[in-house]
Amino acid sequence: MPITIERREGSIYVRGSGNRTAESVDGGETILVTGSRIAGSARTSAVITVDAKAMRDAGQQQLGDVVRSIPQNFNGGQNPGVMAGSSNEGDQNVNSATGVNLRGLGADATLTLLNGKRLAYDAVGESVDISAIPLAAVDRLEILTDGASAIYGSDAVAGVVNVILHKDFEGLAASARLAGAWDGGNLERQISLVGGQRWDAGGFMLAADYGQNSAIEVKDRPFIRNMNGGATLLPAQTHYNVLATGHHDLLDNLTFDIDALYNRRTSFTGIAFTQEADFTSSGYAVDSRLESFAISPRLTWRLSPDWTLAASATYGQDSSKLVTSGYQADALSYVGYSDYINALAAGELNLTGGLFSLPGGAAKIAVGGGYRRNTLNSRQWTVMQGATLPGAAFDEARRSTYLFAETELPVVTAMNAVAGLEKLILTGAVRYERYNEIGDIATPKLGLVYAPATSIAFRASWGKSFKAPTLRQTFLTQRAYLELPSSYGATGLPSGATVLQLSGGSGELKPEKAETWSVGATITPVRVPGLRIELNYFHTDYIDRVITPLQGRAGALTNPIYGELVIANPTAAQVDAALAVASQGLQNYTGMPFNAANVLFIVDNRNRNAARQKISGVDITLDYRLKASVGTFGITGNLTYLDSAQQLLPGQDYVQLAGTIYRPPHWRGRAGLTWQAGDVMAATFVNYSGGITDRRTTDVYSSDGMTTVDLNLRYEPRSGALNGVAISASIQNLFNVMPDEVRTSAPYIPPYDSTNYSIVGRSIGITLEKRW
Repeated sequence: MPITIERREGSIYVRGSGNRTAESVDGGETILVTGSRIAGSARTSAVITVDAKAMRDAGQQQLGDVVRSIPQNFNGGQNPGVMAGSSNEGDQNVNSATGVNLRGLGADATLTLLNGKRLAYDAVGESVDISAIPLAAVDRLEILTDGASAIYGSDAVAGVVNVILHKDFEGLAASARLAGAWDGGNLERQISLVGGQRWDAGGFMLAADYGQNSAIEVKDRPFIRNMNGGATLLPAQTHYNVLATGHHDLLDNLTFDIDALYNRRTSFTGIAFTQEADFTSSGYAVDSRLESFAISPRLTWRLSPDWTLAASATYGQDSSKLVTSGYQADALSYVGYSDYINALAAGELNLTGGLFSLPGGAAKIAVGGGYRRNTLNSRQWTVMQGATLPGAAFDEARRSTYLFAETELPVVTAMNAVAGLEKLILTGAVRYERYNEIGDIATPKLGLVYAPATSIAFRASWGKSFKAPTLRQTFLTQRAYLELPSSYGATGLPSGATVLQLSGGSGELKPEKAETWSVGATITPVRVPGLRIELNYFHTDYIDRVITPLQGRAGALTNPIYGELVIANPTAAQVDAALAVASQGLQNYTGMPFNAANVLFIVDNRNRNAARQKISGVDITLDYRLKASVGTFGITGNLTYLDSAQQLLPGQDYVQLAGTIYRPPHWRGRAGLTWQAGDVMAATFVNYSGGITDRRTTDVYSSDGMTTVDLNLRYEPRSGALNGVAISASIQNLFNVMPDEVRTSAPYIPPYDSTNYSIVGRSIGITLEKRW
């Protein structure tokens, strides 16, 4: 199969004829890069690009596997491997979806796009399920590791992940995979199909993927001694994905294109409360079903050679249904139901073109606006002893309208370069959004690219970003609890004294805000052809983060840092006002009748904008291609260092997050070596996740990180009877490295940090592919 090597905007793409994109077919179509609405714009922020060939060479079969391998991504948040233990609200496996969580700022602070368009949120945390997209349909993954709300709006605080599809696919390709963990569990079966056709005025692609994996249970990992053998460490899953994309020139200057996606996933998890009895005796089981779809049509009108007008729309829905069966004394004690239906409706107009001429070329601009509506229908209820008990329930929408403008000013380019000044490009963007309940917000961004020589280029960016509070944070059912002061460690109070605590959402929440800046350099030494090194320093000051302010009750009534949360000796009117917000009435845990006169404290623990985080670090990436007599070698490297600290409430000290349990480690890295000679490809990758420190008690201790090695071999004849056939063998975690043990407080919490380290161990897989 012929191979084409392309270098575009700082990324290298290696393609075969079977997966041509419009860039290679049309010969010269300008690329729209992630982080800009201007085609061919210079990148002023770091972008990590992983193309389809790199994913295939690594033996990766799902997009979830790809993003989990990227060092800048934290695997906490919404991920199938996340189990109990973390106190972070965002660390949860609701339905075995995969959300991207750059820098560990939360999956809701990373914006995930499909061909530059939004998708519906997943479950309750407002992440996006990237694993819903069939890998066979993906041309490349672009990850912008910088704030970009000036371009994309809410959620783009930690960065943007853009899944870019093959625009055209000619022929038909099928693959089948069988894999399993060496120590048991996670037996994987996967079948993928992708086909398409191109004609003079357009083309289409259709991809489908089916996959199934069995659970990993505690009995499969004998070193785990505190849990029951039947408890789940990695859920069993079954998924179906279908994706279609197509484009057609309706007129010489008018093009229609459309992307459509459907995803269905089921999963099962069983958790035992004791080591002695399984979950059907004492524990619970969760059956989840996720179903989602999205459709995004667009019309592009080329008004002139320099100006283009595009009108696009998106509608999508994500429905998660969970059934939780609770067991006690060998009998079913309750069944809980949770339904979360997210929907997205959006429309946008975008006008791009050249404004005027500068010495380095045409000044370009993109302007436009749009409308977006996100909804969440959340329903929870429990059936117990024949009675139905209502839980949190709301059906709310958030609407926003927005305007944006972006410009690129090429002061110096190859057209007018002089010695010591090869390139100087300035960029700027601003976005204004109006929300129906949280008001107006404007976010700017500025960028600079400066190259003193062809072998080195510097870049810098500064901007402001924001994230709207999630609908759950805003509208979660407000509750009132009556408790004894002893629950808060208080003593010496009158007999009968009580504390009234409020919890739940808050309609007074405002957007979380961030100021981000980064500087970097790209080095491509002339004397070392094929070598590319990128360095990047980033800094983010993230304020007004939405939190539940009380992380623990001890000292809450007396510590002055909680002063704004506590009303001491409230009046009867204040007690009545507090009770009025509790839609489900007062929940009394004191064992005494309620008496408003006995309420000595009101504690407002509802969600509020309070926390502040400071995040900084360094990324180093390397890409080197070398042709030799024995074949072509490729060396890749991606190393990141992260420092992050959090101030929970004003007046408190900053607490280090990075490098602590259930938070991203300070260091993560991945290095790879590939070799291609004729029909044979071999690749090996080394993955490193640094160690963590556990400060949850006064007895502080550290645990080691993990270093794993992956191998992938592929035989792909280019001629003869087997032309079009490929067979691959892969081993993930060759040396079967397991996570270091950490302390646990209960027999249902795994003795390892499930947000950072995988329990799968050595996994061996065989993949068979055929192209027609």
